[in-house]
Amino acid sequence: MEFLFVKQKNKKIQILIFSFLFLTGCKDMQYLAHVSLGQVKLLNQRVSIEKALEKYELTESERKKLKMVSQIKKFALEKLKLDIDEDIYSTYVKLDEAYVSYLLRVAYAYELKAYKWNFPFIGYTPYKGFFDKEKAKEAAKFFPKDKYDTLVRGVAAYSTLNWFEDSILSSMLSYDESDFVVTVFHELAHTVLFFKDHIDFNERFAEFVGRRSAELFYLEKEGAESETLQKMHGEWEDELLFSSFMTTEYGELDEWYKQNKGKVTPEMKQKRLKDIQNRFLRNIQPNLKTNSYHYFSKIKLNNARLLSYRSYKHNTGEFEKLFDSPQVNKSISAFVEYCSQFEEEEDPEVALSEAVKDL
Repeated sequence: MEFLFVKQKNKKIQILIFSFLFLTGCKDMQYLAHVSLGQVKLLNQRVSIEKALEKYELTESERKKLKMVSQIKKFALEKLKLDIDEDIYSTYVKLDEAYVSYLLRVAYAYELKAYKWNFPFIGYTPYKGFFDKEKAKEAAKFFPKDKYDTLVRGVAAYSTLNWFEDSILSSMLSYDESDFVVTVFHELAHTVLFFKDHIDFNERFAEFVGRRSAELFYLEKEGAESETLQKMHGEWEDELLFSSFMTTEYGELDEWYKQNKGKVTPEMKQKRLKDIQNRFLRNIQPNLKTNSYHYFSKIKLNNARLLSYRSYKHNTGEFEKLFDSPQVNKSISAFVEYCSQFEEEEDPEVALSEAVKDL
């Protein structure tokens, strides 16, 4: 197949693609060809960040963010003591559209349970990625609406766990500066520690490391009175509040589905999901310090969307408790090292919950 060799002599890439091809059935060959071609296209579009600053017409804000990448990496290596590859995020890719890829999430219609795919190297995942939105939508059609909920959403950044020396993408530059910094630290965290078969835990781990690392970065860069830092503190308080709310709601909804198994109608389900938004509007939104989650009461919920939130907004307080403990003492490297003990656990989420009980 020609796409295996397009301008690509990197042995790591060839091994990965061949492994996908031989470890996967024929029915998935078209999908694998699609994602392999998409990844190779990104690799072929890479230019160094230095060249990107010369070659492309960028806004001052975009130029500033690109120039900050080396500072972020240096901070991660020297101050946070994270074991990152020095070559990561040394290149830039200008995309043709706003998102680099699209994720399809599927959940069972009357269970708070994700449909999962199994891939080599990363294990079971609650989503499937596409480089083309229409392909993601077409894939969603294979799941009957009476049995499954689906969600297709655009992604501005993703990690290959640095298999391909990840690049900064133009889609990432659409974030405001502090969110861009959080995103870079988030993606770096994926390369430092990864839990196979536990994508949701990976995302929550990386989100926590990303946000806390970014706060420390701005504390050194701009000082304790930094407006950026104050904004981030407000966002983090809202994050903890929203996570606590959603963690309770996930548990109660899961129990509701179990108690009413075989009895839930589409109308009952929509009313139950709307009740979640009404409680948010009544009990949570008035206490938010920023506009981060004001949209939540207006979107259309289904199980797939709720599980998408759950990947990032579940039991965040447990990570916070661990971070503040004497054993970790607000050290990012100590936090990562502590979490690394959960790699061999059957369920790292349960292991974390048990660990923080004694802290």
